[in-house]
Amino acid sequence: GRGTPDVSFLGVGFWILDGYFWEQVDGTSCSSPSFAGMMARLNNIRLKNGKRLGFLNPLLYQNPTGFTDITTGTNDCDGSMGYTAQAGWDPVTGLGTPDFAKLQTIVENINKAENARRH
Repeated sequence: GRGTPDVSFLGVGFWILDGYFWEQVDGTSCSSPSFAGMMARLNNIRLKNGKRLGFLNPLLYQNPTGFTDITTGTNDCDGSMGYTAQAGWDPVTGLGTPDFAKLQTIVENINKAENARRH
């Protein structure tokens, strides 16, 4: 129940400090740690119930409303055949870009549901 990519994340125009100089960089080396940081924050919410997010794919794929679906564009960078974004999961943007506020609510609701079952 997954595809590649699972999600998309901005990877252009990240400012970094290289020695004493600021510069903009692009690429997966920007987007991957940003997504990981977002997931770490969600994991902290989960830890309030003494649990961890664990393997993320069930959370991601069972909650597509936690993402902004990208429905236009392609990954055709050089005029050769590429894929086209479309509604729902697609091979260009996966589920789309994560919306932290929506994902936070989803994880908080998981915690609330567990707490309600305990009482």
